[in-house]
Amino acid sequence: MMLFIVTVGLCQVPTSQKLDPNMALKKADADGIVWFEPGDDPFDLIGFEWIEKDSVYRRLPVHPDWEIRDAVDQLANHTAGGQIRFTTNSRRVLIKVELRERSGMYHMPATGQSGFDLYLQDGRTKRYLRTTRFPHDTIQYQVELFNVNDQEMRSFILNFPLYNGVNSVLIGIEKESEIKEPPPFSFPGKFVIYGTSITQGGCVARPGMAYSNILSRKLDAQFVNLGFSGNGRGEPALAHLINQISGLAFIILDYEANANETIVNTLEPFVDILREKHPDTPILIMSKIRYTSATVGSPAYQLLLGNRDFQRSLVEKRNTAGDKNIYFLDGSTVLGDDYHECTVDGSHPTDLGSKRIADALMEAIHNISPLF
Repeated sequence: MMLFIVTVGLCQVPTSQKLDPNMALKKADADGIVWFEPGDDPFDLIGFEWIEKDSVYRRLPVHPDWEIRDAVDQLANHTAGGQIRFTTNSRRVLIKVELRERSGMYHMPATGQSGFDLYLQDGRTKRYLRTTRFPHDTIQYQVELFNVNDQEMRSFILNFPLYNGVNSVLIGIEKESEIKEPPPFSFPGKFVIYGTSITQGGCVARPGMAYSNILSRKLDAQFVNLGFSGNGRGEPALAHLINQISGLAFIILDYEANANETIVNTLEPFVDILREKHPDTPILIMSKIRYTSATVGSPAYQLLLGNRDFQRSLVEKRNTAGDKNIYFLDGSTVLGDDYHECTVDGSHPTDLGSKRIADALMEAIHNISPLF
């Protein structure tokens, strides 16, 4: 008897895409489209502080002045927090992308891991339009993100993938359309957030829902996302690298989730390094959000409260010593009483959880300074 084995490939089309036209993937028509590099004028490319030197979409320098661990070095190639901003009267906007690797995270949609999403900006109002859709087993895709009938001037924001690298990206607009600089941010300085997978954007459904991107829209300010999944441990090298960022105006530290008990040894030296170059820059320290496992009385809950109290006490000690621009936010409360409904796996926020983190940080930032 002969045995026949049928192999089902990764590219098999799901039943829903066959039956629901709204879920079907369509090939983008590039007729009459001209392609542009987002690093060229008048596009505004942000989130990659060392790109002029290294010419790569990367969140840390290729050859940093301070040694970093291999895991951090690899995660720096993930493009979380990167944005492309521009103004055009093109009736169509397309994007052509080559990723570093295929999608395949078990608890995060490919749209968040490897996709771009597009926002329309009107003054300080930003409205979500569309997310790239593509086969998950590919590293290349071309997608139309905008299509209208009129040639009105509009400003756009494209958010980069959160958990993948981007080898190349091109923006396609109609031939003979006009391209202009985007409107300037309301706040000229840069916010830098150092943290963990939660900061990096795990595990939201699309890039615009990472809490750094939500804050960028709400505050109309430039954010640099230095969240390193599983590897935000408060190492001195990262504080030195933060000090190299030009125009830094506000620092948020949210790395307890990776440091755990060691935060009692790393946090103050990290702040000391930041203060060498930024003696008066506001620093906001947020303790860890409450995981589903942190039920009242559990060891996880006791550790959460203990680390929270340490961070609060450190801020109070530095305030007493004369540092009036360091602040504390109790992260254990930001998800609310139904914190257990705000994650995808007990720890990484869904879009709901990420928005609640952003809302809490937004309130804290406003309380620190009305300028924000």
